[in-house]
Amino acid sequence: MTKLKVLSIAFILALAFWSCSNSSMRIMATWVNKEDKPVPQPGKHKIFIFVMTQNYDVQVNLENDLADAAESKGIRTVKSIDAFGPILTLDKLPKNEVLLKAIRDLGCDGIFTVALVDQESKTHYVAGSSTSAGFVPYAGYGYYYSGYYAYSPTFYSPGYYETDKTYFIESNLFNAVTEKMLISMQSKVVNPPTAMKASKQYTQMLVTELQAQGFMKD
Repeated sequence: MTKLKVLSIAFILALAFWSCSNSSMRIMATWVNKEDKPVPQPGKHKIFIFVMTQNYDVQVNLENDLADAAESKGIRTVKSIDAFGPILTLDKLPKNEVLLKAIRDLGCDGIFTVALVDQESKTHYVAGSSTSAGFVPYAGYGYYYSGYYAYSPTFYSPGYYETDKTYFIESNLFNAVTEKMLISMQSKVVNPPTAMKASKQYTQMLVTELQAQGFMKD
């Protein structure tokens, strides 16, 4: 994948972040370029972080969290939001050669990208539930509201439809000079929580994988 063809992947990282009790995220697959794998050297590397989305909140939160995580490991960073501003419209996106020159002029030897590659929605029915009050009839039951209410046998909660949102996200690290891909991580995110919480969880997941693959110091 040369000339940052990854930039042609869908830029609308449409993560409709909302709170959901059944949210989850995990890395499904990781590919490592073992021939060109760099050795982590704190203080030497400088990475350009580019979250490719038109969702401003997602871009700011995720780029900030990724930068903080990298810098805590001794890796200097430049965020695209600071270098080029938000991606408000695709026609405002810098041309590939302009972007690469700017990244190299900033002294970055790596480019870390995050982009949505696919998404799906599934709707399923959640059955209703009922609770019993343990009905025991007694003399006078049925003649007074207070008696009926106290011994009403069942309270019913109706069923409802729930839609699960699943996003497939790809995070890649490129050599800024050769443009070679060094590592690619494909992730699956189901019903992500709030933007801030999801960003921190996703960042921690990536950091853990990068450490496991030897791209970051523990």
